[in-house]
Amino acid sequence: MAPSLAPVLSALLALTGNAFGQKYTLAQTINAENFFEEFIFNTTGTITSQPDDNWAWVQFQNLNDARTNELARVRNDEVYLGVDHRTELDPNQDEGRRSLRLVSRNTYKHGLLITRFSHFPAAVCGGWPSYWLLGEGPWPNAGEMDLYEGWNLAVANKPAFHVGEEKVLGTCKMHPTFQKANVISDNCDNTYADQVTQWPFQGCQSEEPNGIWASDKGGTPEALEWTSEYIKLFSWKRGEEPANIDDDQPDVKSWGAPSVNVDDCDIDRHFAAQRIIFTLPFCGDPVGTPLFWSELDGGSGITCDKHTGKKTCIEHVASNPKAFKDFYFQVQDIRYFNSTQPSIDPASPTVTPARSSTAGSRNNMIINAAPDEYSGKKFV
Repeated sequence: MAPSLAPVLSALLALTGNAFGQKYTLAQTINAENFFEEFIFNTTGTITSQPDDNWAWVQFQNLNDARTNELARVRNDEVYLGVDHRTELDPNQDEGRRSLRLVSRNTYKHGLLITRFSHFPAAVCGGWPSYWLLGEGPWPNAGEMDLYEGWNLAVANKPAFHVGEEKVLGTCKMHPTFQKANVISDNCDNTYADQVTQWPFQGCQSEEPNGIWASDKGGTPEALEWTSEYIKLFSWKRGEEPANIDDDQPDVKSWGAPSVNVDDCDIDRHFAAQRIIFTLPFCGDPVGTPLFWSELDGGSGITCDKHTGKKTCIEHVASNPKAFKDFYFQVQDIRYFNSTQPSIDPASPTVTPARSSTAGSRNNMIINAAPDEYSGKKFV
């Protein structure tokens, strides 16, 4: 009997990775028709005893108040998510500017997540816009993925990952060789610091030179491809996306090198199921600290104290509501795709696609008995 070729082909698949390509099928679309049913409008951070986990000067609004104050609404068949840019406040009396923190009802693990925006928040002193995912469980051991984030007058998007201690959970690093974005720090361990290129709580972080940051035309920041072997982020300015990004079965292998690549990592150990989060806070740590307000300019060439004429972040945010008129996300849609991998039948050397998954199958979507108001589904 001739020897089976299955082991050889299995090894070849492991080496070539995306050469055969993951297969993806659309499982969920969130847009203006269902967006406000798919997200919870939190009035605190994950630490419910304080307004925000990072001590931001903010009052997060529930859905009813957000709609009443026109912070969240449908505009041009898309979802507008903004902040109060009309009310002048007293920095000594008021508790913060009205804003939003949205958390998805559903959790997601593995697959492809594509989010399209028609507007990103303007880069403004005191602002800290973020589109990110947070793991279900103790932070940072359950993982955090910051897809779109920056603050003050930053000139570029700086996606980052935060995970638990390397000595407990193993190595998790960003791979600088196989990505387009410039690596700032490569160790995703949130406690790691060399005091030269990486500091505590920084995680692994890159800087994207593609110009999507703060674009008033939007774009697709960090289409997220997540498997047990790697996490890849792809990013494009609006109008420069791959032609197949609109497809119900997009061909990721045709997209070229990712913007960010995390593959030196036990992905499933470091990243639990994640919830999607939008936040638009002000000041806090580090944004409003003296270091970032008066010493570091984020590459803009001017620090915020000089740009605003205000000694503190809160003083500026309180007295200049009009500065935040363009500080908003406008979302076209969020689409989640289930994954299926090429597989090898041990009895045959033929490489065949695995059976397609469907949104209703137990392997890809199960009801998650989540606590409190989070009564969504679990996508895996």
